[in-house]
Amino acid sequence: MKPVATAPSGLRLIEGGGVAEANRAPANGFGLRAAPGGIAPDAHLAAGKLTRVGLGERVPPAIFERLEEIARLPYVERVLALPDVHWKEQMEVPSSISIATRNVVVPEFTSAAVNDGMGVVRTSLRESDVTPERMARFFTGINAHSAAHFFDTNRYSISSDELRRAVTAGAAGLVPRYGLPESVLDRFEDGGRVPDRGDGPVSLGEVVPLPLLATRFSRSEMGLNFGGNHFLEVQVVDEILDAEVAARWGFERGAVVVMYHLGPGPFGATLLHHYSRRLKLPASRVPMFMLSKLLFHYVQRAGRGNLTRKWDLHFRFNQRTPLVAQSEEGRLLREALAMAINFGYGYRLATLRAILDGLRESIAPDVQAELFCDISHNGVSERHTESGIECVARHNACRLESGTPTIVAGSYDVPSYLGIGSERIDARLDSYDHGAGHLIDRYRETDRLPPAAGVVERFRMTRGRDARVLRHDRAPVRSADPIERLMECFEQRRMMRAVIRLRPLGNLKN
Repeated sequence: MKPVATAPSGLRLIEGGGVAEANRAPANGFGLRAAPGGIAPDAHLAAGKLTRVGLGERVPPAIFERLEEIARLPYVERVLALPDVHWKEQMEVPSSISIATRNVVVPEFTSAAVNDGMGVVRTSLRESDVTPERMARFFTGINAHSAAHFFDTNRYSISSDELRRAVTAGAAGLVPRYGLPESVLDRFEDGGRVPDRGDGPVSLGEVVPLPLLATRFSRSEMGLNFGGNHFLEVQVVDEILDAEVAARWGFERGAVVVMYHLGPGPFGATLLHHYSRRLKLPASRVPMFMLSKLLFHYVQRAGRGNLTRKWDLHFRFNQRTPLVAQSEEGRLLREALAMAINFGYGYRLATLRAILDGLRESIAPDVQAELFCDISHNGVSERHTESGIECVARHNACRLESGTPTIVAGSYDVPSYLGIGSERIDARLDSYDHGAGHLIDRYRETDRLPPAAGVVERFRMTRGRDARVLRHDRAPVRSADPIERLMECFEQRRMMRAVIRLRPLGNLKN
């Protein structure tokens, strides 16, 4: 495990939203020391605050060192490390975790790309209906409407007015644009919009840099970025483990579904990079953001906030920047998070529209299809309690609630699962892994992933109207053992139980 980052050194005072914090920046991300922008950890506060859920696989010690350090912070109430916990390069915290804070919000406790998400579209197709040729037409047809670059408009791009509706109203703001019934909103978490916090209306110009609202950059590429670990996948219901729930949800063995996993689009991360200096920001983009942030904080928002505090909060490498939730800076960040999350819901509404169009145009005009569920796995959710505002930051982890569907993704050649949240969930276990990708990689690296029944058609394409197929091959479906162990772990902890297993048939990356 490499160190997360090298932070700037030196003693300085940061007053973030009323929290005065004197810190000496560490040389790397590890150990019991004060982190820039964060209160110095207290060695007596970690006991009982860190919960680990594991499968007995080896986890690098640095991960738990960092989580224990975070748990010692006085504003942190609890930390949850999930079985697929790992540490991606250039991230301030590990993946597959959740961190609950009281009356404080910390942007670095989650990704800048808030509201990454996954969804499952239920169809009337059977496995025999989805031949390799039809799958190729389906993936090629959808990919032809993807954007070759951020300014490339296409079938699913939105207007400036629609962008404004999306960031304020979430998915509901784009329902008319994509010709979908309002009932589709019931399939999204929180109805596809961050719940009102009762703080009153805030103007877009107070929260969002004006160029981000005015240019095509954040509204051209909508819903079809399947790069990196994101994907579009055709799957079949391979096994039913809870017949009663599966029947209630409308699934039967042999039925075909489409699963998507993709980011929240360019708007959210671009907006949130204006509020904190993140480790993952490429060096080539730092000058552009420096200029944009100077214009936003010191020109567009001139006369609002303390000049020195703005620099400390928004321009320095802090690794964590705790803000009192009800302070001026805290309210502003929370509004920015809400708008970024709202846009992510609208972005994936475009994904749904593209899938429905692709199925009917490429496979069968009379195919029936509808969204079953859409679930986010990055962000900060809030809950008002008697003792104040609880902020739960999740990094590559999903919110867990009783009686609601869960998605746990496998890999391109390993099955995925749909589950259901248990009736009584321990308050410390309020999140679950959005997938078993890192566990599966460990199995693959140690030759513990033997072939199983079935094959997967794999497509890798460039993007845009003139997209090309870079690779099309077939791969054997592999053992589901790592994800089955994960689901068994969740059931033993009374977090969720498996309902159906989904075997991959075809996979697109672009």
